[in-house]
Amino acid sequence: MDRTRRTIPRRRFLTRLTAVSATLLLDPTAMLAPMRSRPQPAPPPEARLAIDATPSLHHFAWVWQFRHDGARDEIRDVLAAHNLGIVLKTHDGTDWMSTYDPTPDAVTGPDRVREFAEFFEAGGVPFHAWCVVKGLEPKAEAQIASDVLSAGARSLFLDLEAHPGFWRGTAESAVAFGTELRRLQPSAWLSTTIDARPWEIDRIPLTEFAAFTDEIAPQVYWSAFANAANIAKYSQAGEDPPEEGVTPQFVLDAAMRKLRPFNLPVHPLGDGTVTAGDEWSQFLEQAFAHEAEAVSVWRFGVTDPSVWRLLKDNPPRPLTYVVQAGDTLGALAGQWNTDVRTIAELNGISNVNLLSIGQELRVPRGARDVRGSRLVVTYTVQPGDTLAKLARQWDTDVQTIAELNGIKNPNLLSIGQELRVPGGVTAAPSTPSTPSTPSTPSTPSTPSVAVYTVQAGDNLLTLARRWGTTVDEIARLNGISNPNLVRIGQELRIP
Repeated sequence: MDRTRRTIPRRRFLTRLTAVSATLLLDPTAMLAPMRSRPQPAPPPEARLAIDATPSLHHFAWVWQFRHDGARDEIRDVLAAHNLGIVLKTHDGTDWMSTYDPTPDAVTGPDRVREFAEFFEAGGVPFHAWCVVKGLEPKAEAQIASDVLSAGARSLFLDLEAHPGFWRGTAESAVAFGTELRRLQPSAWLSTTIDARPWEIDRIPLTEFAAFTDEIAPQVYWSAFANAANIAKYSQAGEDPPEEGVTPQFVLDAAMRKLRPFNLPVHPLGDGTVTAGDEWSQFLEQAFAHEAEAVSVWRFGVTDPSVWRLLKDNPPRPLTYVVQAGDTLGALAGQWNTDVRTIAELNGISNVNLLSIGQELRVPRGARDVRGSRLVVTYTVQPGDTLAKLARQWDTDVQTIAELNGIKNPNLLSIGQELRVPGGVTAAPSTPSTPSTPSTPSTPSTPSVAVYTVQAGDNLLTLARRWGTTVDEIARLNGISNPNLVRIGQELRIP
């Protein structure tokens, strides 16, 4: 079986947009997530570097500073040899990395970012970037982030942590940053990377960041987290470590119980200081089980070479869909908020009118979905697994898994055995952070205009995205002079 191909539940593609009130007159903790469909890639702006930014799948190695991680030639050659991409830190708040890194290669601005994009891409290493977001000057930080993307970064990871030297803003500044960045880069792929410990997740404005980013990248540093203080805090958070201690599976599962309600894809970061072995294999398998397509390693300068070999031998696993009776590319494109051409090109389909039942289609990155399809994940049995345990984990039953895999004796599993499991990983979400179901527009007053009553957490930006229009159009149609101010109960005409 080709383990680089797998299928996942359609729950994975739920349309979502965490609507955040731009005025924040409401309690920020009460803001929940209406849906938004992820914008489709648009032709790059003229200022953007002419690099093929087609979302290809790679595992990534993160680079912090060249003085700590090594020379760029060495980094490029190692990553290219192992088919890995790079995630390079470009800036910190409003400061380029040359403020902290005294080496000649330190990032000094967009021109240096463009130089690195050309250098790594020419060497066969996909170029991505990351930065620390502080929230002190949200519009200025958004502009720098936009400059990085325009200079050739395929995507940008936004490091959002509540530790000293990291996030210092408010919920209001999070909204301001996201609004401005999406205005400048409506189609860019953005990731929010966070400390994976549950109590740390509670300290950041993740609800606001989830409103405008496309995935969450939890930092699963199981080795660093394995100390008495963290174990005590895990227990206080209702997450008691297993007998084996703070394992990668435990850290990721605990984080996912916090993250699952946001209905965003995940891209976990693993601990590069740990030699590749059972723990790294467990991390990879659990990441894939949680519907991640690929993972990252923190960071190049400290990673054991065995990890590079492990990642090369365990490439990313694309999300795929099994064609059902009645499916057409047009219908699937509509469900996934993409277009027929994108699906066809991704799957090498020459005749867009011809699909076969049972055919596997790779799903475009960032697609959304509706409920009701029959997608499954492929899972590799680990020590201690039972069908009953997996059935609870995947919110299904033993009989369903047994029938799907032709298992006659449900009490007999083999370590390394591959199982097709329906429904996908569904960790039980905590009630306070569960996003709400989005409100739907009321009956249109005219064929082209809908009348909508403003709900808690709404703002013009999220409403504009939901209806495929612009803030300016809604403001103009409703005579709104301050687009940052809407009131609960206010009726808006939506073009």
